[in-house]
Amino acid sequence: MLRRVHDPGRWLAAQLASLAIGRVLDVGCGEGRHLRPGDAGIDVDPARVAAARERSRLVAVADAHRLPFRDSTFDTALAIRMLNDAGRIDEVLTEIRRVLTADGRLLVYTRARKAEGDRLDAENGQTRLSAHFASIRALADEEQPGGVLFVADR
Repeated sequence: MLRRVHDPGRWLAAQLASLAIGRVLDVGCGEGRHLRPGDAGIDVDPARVAAARERSRLVAVADAHRLPFRDSTFDTALAIRMLNDAGRIDEVLTEIRRVLTADGRLLVYTRARKAEGDRLDAENGQTRLSAHFASIRALADEEQPGGVLFVADR
């Protein structure tokens, strides 16, 4: 008898595949789980960047607060469970917006719960993102309770 193995990231992967358009930057790419060949990625951890290079050669060690790219370079940026760890969230969102094209899109995934401090979570995500982006919609993760994918369009 074959047993189906549950992949807790399957819903998110399907959403990213359908919503990411054009040239993609994965901010905080880690080991590159969401990188496709040809996508760009950055992370602060050199060991994780080395692992991410298995998926795409276009990865670099860099800080999300100072993205090493020209204005209007990417059509889509991903911020998957990294904004709260990066801190100074509005600075990161400003940088991401800078490197997106005029009709660019940011995909933010979080499972964070409401807490004190500089946080982006399911409750405040729409408000936080609307300070930087014209159109925001939230998609509830069908597999991970509390998970939300925010689609923010310039």
